[in-house]
Amino acid sequence: MAATEEQGGATSSNTTPIMSPEQMKQIITSLSGGTRRPKAKEPEVYRGERHKLRGWLAQLIVYYRTVGWQSRHDEEKILYATSLLRDDAGTWITPYAEERITPAWDNWAGFKGELQRQFGVIDAKGEARIRLKNMKQGKRSVTEYWNEFRLVASEAELDDSTGGELLLGGMIAELQNAWGASSEEYEELETLAQWAIRKETKLATVRHIQGSQKSVQRETIIPGTQMGHTDPQIMAIRTTATLSNWTRLENDQDSISQGKNSNEGYESNYVSSARGLDT
Repeated sequence: MAATEEQGGATSSNTTPIMSPEQMKQIITSLSGGTRRPKAKEPEVYRGERHKLRGWLAQLIVYYRTVGWQSRHDEEKILYATSLLRDDAGTWITPYAEERITPAWDNWAGFKGELQRQFGVIDAKGEARIRLKNMKQGKRSVTEYWNEFRLVASEAELDDSTGGELLLGGMIAELQNAWGASSEEYEELETLAQWAIRKETKLATVRHIQGSQKSVQRETIIPGTQMGHTDPQIMAIRTTATLSNWTRLENDQDSISQGKNSNEGYESNYVSSARGLDT
């Protein structure tokens, strides 16, 4: 009996403890110095501008995720956001910070909702639709135009068909014509945008090639003596002419030749008159 107990005791002392995968992960993390988070750029201050609230809240969301506050930490989120409020927004938060008014929120979602009620766009969907109707690509690239369009469209709640018409309507005429000549179809707004980006790149390549060919033609010099003319005035005209200006060049040459003949006739008459006076 005693021998059996001794054997059992020896067996338990030699048994290696089983470690779970989570415990192994924690040990590896501690030995490697822990999980390093990227350094986040702090959000800008907010002064109460309605058109900037959405972007500012997006900056806060990214910052909170970076520092590990994506869940819970409601009090820290509210305090940090409050510290960034200035001007009109700072005036609004002051009596709450001084505890003169009891806030209507008790978590981050409630605080963010109150900010949106105070400083958000009144009719976000209606205003977004108006902006999309008036939005034009202008001198911007399709990528720049599409990024702004997509941001505003996310608040307009449009279907892809309506959104596609507005997106195409704001593009430059060259892309609109290219779309009209194309047999491609799109089912989603994103598909149309990607088509326009690719087409813009192709059109830019064609313009570059054609521009290079025209540049070579402009740099071609026609010698002044090529057609037997050695007059300095004719040579000056020819050295600046291109292959596409032959007709205008010949007219210039005729004008110069007629001018020379007129001068020679005038000089001959003048000499004859002078000789008549001498006699």
